[in-house]
Amino acid sequence: MFQPALDPTPSTTRAALFTRWRFWITRGFLAVLDQALISGSNFIVGILLARWLMPAQYGAYTLAFSVFLLLSFFHQALVLEPQRVFGSADYTEYPREYLGVLLRIQGGLTLVVSLALGTSLWFAHIWARPDGLGGALGGMALAAPFVLLLWLARGAFYVQLSPQYAVAGSIAYCAVVLCSLLIVDRYQLMSPFSAFVMMGFGALVSSAILLNRLKPMWNLRVGRPNWKGVSRQHWEYGRWLLASLGLSWIPGNIYYSLMSAFSGMASVGELKALINFTLPVAQTLTALSICFVPHASRAYQMDGLAALKRLTVKIAWLFAVAAIVYWALLISLGTPILRLLYSDHYTQLGSLIPWVAAGSIPWNLATVPTLALRAVRSSVSIFHVYLASSGIAILVGIPATWGFGLRGALASIILSNVSALGIALFLMRRELRTAPPATL
Repeated sequence: MFQPALDPTPSTTRAALFTRWRFWITRGFLAVLDQALISGSNFIVGILLARWLMPAQYGAYTLAFSVFLLLSFFHQALVLEPQRVFGSADYTEYPREYLGVLLRIQGGLTLVVSLALGTSLWFAHIWARPDGLGGALGGMALAAPFVLLLWLARGAFYVQLSPQYAVAGSIAYCAVVLCSLLIVDRYQLMSPFSAFVMMGFGALVSSAILLNRLKPMWNLRVGRPNWKGVSRQHWEYGRWLLASLGLSWIPGNIYYSLMSAFSGMASVGELKALINFTLPVAQTLTALSICFVPHASRAYQMDGLAALKRLTVKIAWLFAVAAIVYWALLISLGTPILRLLYSDHYTQLGSLIPWVAAGSIPWNLATVPTLALRAVRSSVSIFHVYLASSGIAILVGIPATWGFGLRGALASIILSNVSALGIALFLMRRELRTAPPATL
């Protein structure tokens, strides 16, 4: 059997380091590409909705999607987030069995989400909203089960550190959505309802492709992952994350509801038109963090806190440079970008782009300490980050939005996100000082 040298030469060390970095750069690129294909397709649909629909209808689309995000946190906290942590550390030998268990858990959670969206649709019908909210909720209710299934399937490949297969599914999603978009445009059927139906159909096709590759195992054997054990493990880890993610909805989405109540649905469209600028950098960094969480969890379990700290510093520099460069370019372009994306609908909002940047950058950077907190499995700390951020969003955001409209909402977002970053850094330093040693 081959035995590695006990005293490797510098050339051997450099070769190993180069191989490791090439591996992670490739995985990071594929993760960004995967996220770009999925989110880019949805981004294009959203931009075209903003161009083609009245601001009130675009506001209805935004509000319906924010409702879906709130409900999807059950799935994210109890399935996706634990999958990234435990799948990469505890179930590496049984990936197909583990995925089969997760699909069973997901079935129950999807039913809850679909029923809640159906109830929202019923209330919208009772209230007889004339702004298209009912149609938007109806489309979202149809699409939700398939979108959640796609999230789970893509996550399974990230756990296996094989995002290239997730990219294949994302290409299928992108192709289906864009082809559907051409059909909808040809027959002039663009609406919030049709937009969500396109997303759902694309997610269904992509999920079928990915699950065919993953081949989840349904007939579980003794000694393999089982429903009861995995459910308990996911619940113990995810219960604080469920509360955390529910709170995370508040600073990111409560302003849509506030603007709708205080200023009308058209103002929701204006806020969403500005928030759209945060999506490219946010989704890019989210894609990277999804790729980094399993790696960070594995680094901590195998090599201890020192390895996790070194990795966290490197990720922080990467995220900071990416966010600052992105916003510097966007602010320099300003109004021309608004006109390019939205025609003449929202050009008056150009002066507010720096405000959006001031809120986006600290939120992007807060991803780094929360990534480290996930790696050491301190989900309660993440709850405290979102609790503080949400408290500011409610206590400051409600009166600010009521009194100053769009500018008040943006100012509240800045204050809330800066607070989230500061608290996340404090909790990360505290947890990394007291975290237990590696267990593997």
